[in-house]
Amino acid sequence: MDKNYPDTFLARWLNNELTEDEKSSFEASEDFLLYKKIAEKSSELIPPKFNKDKIYKEILAKTNLQKEKKVVPLFRAWYAVAASIALLLGFFYFVNLSKKITTDFGEQLTIILPDNSKILLNSKSKISYQKKNWKKNRVIKLEGEALFKVKKGSTFTVETQQGNITVLGTEFNVKTSKNLFEVICFEGKVKTEHQNQTNILTKGKAIRQIGTKIEKWNTMKTSPSWINGETSFNSMPLQFVIDAIENQYNITINTSKIDTNKRFTGSFTHSNLEVALQTVFVPMKIGVIFKDDKTVLLENQ
Repeated sequence: MDKNYPDTFLARWLNNELTEDEKSSFEASEDFLLYKKIAEKSSELIPPKFNKDKIYKEILAKTNLQKEKKVVPLFRAWYAVAASIALLLGFFYFVNLSKKITTDFGEQLTIILPDNSKILLNSKSKISYQKKNWKKNRVIKLEGEALFKVKKGSTFTVETQQGNITVLGTEFNVKTSKNLFEVICFEGKVKTEHQNQTNILTKGKAIRQIGTKIEKWNTMKTSPSWINGETSFNSMPLQFVIDAIENQYNITINTSKIDTNKRFTGSFTHSNLEVALQTVFVPMKIGVIFKDDKTVLLENQ
């Protein structure tokens, strides 16, 4: 084989994510037909059962590796083919067992899990989980914000880069981003673990950690407002409010002339950008200037 391709390159190729230049270069290489054959055979598999010996033999027959006379080159070629097959078979096995779901700007999705638990995924967010043995291993990886409605069963864990939430059966909202970890419990009981601190939340309890500061409060709400077309905040630093507006409306907001540490309590609508901006910034005496359709500049009035 004339080139060692990294795992990420092969994964991007299988997902049709290569650039045109990368694709043209790869298809012109000596290895392309071999990888193409491996992918075609792998796509026919039903994991975890696959006939590796049959695939090995077919690839060997196509590449005429069995006709090599020298022991060392044959071994090296065999090893390279076996490594490539193992890589691609492992990739297909993982893909068939895993599930990844993402949302775009202003998009919300409802996901029904194998145990009928439900996730409502907010805009610009991502979840992933393993489908194999789901009912015994209920673990969700989350980036962004989501509302969870968990059916009773084995322990249900939401893993984020900022911390983890563990429950048995309940309803709760999780919001995460850089330097932000927030959990609101609407029903049942949840346990949060973040930066070596553990907290138990019951119905109506909420916790937020921004940097090293922990904040707790009570709420009378029974669900997050964003599932009904508006996003609300309780004494939230303005930077996170601005992030939410950008994620909802796919715009860029220039904050270089304002203090983004100011706190905001209130909400903004998902249906009208200008109304949303006025609702948030007029009460804070911040001017809004549209530089173009996708760029907004904020200035103190």
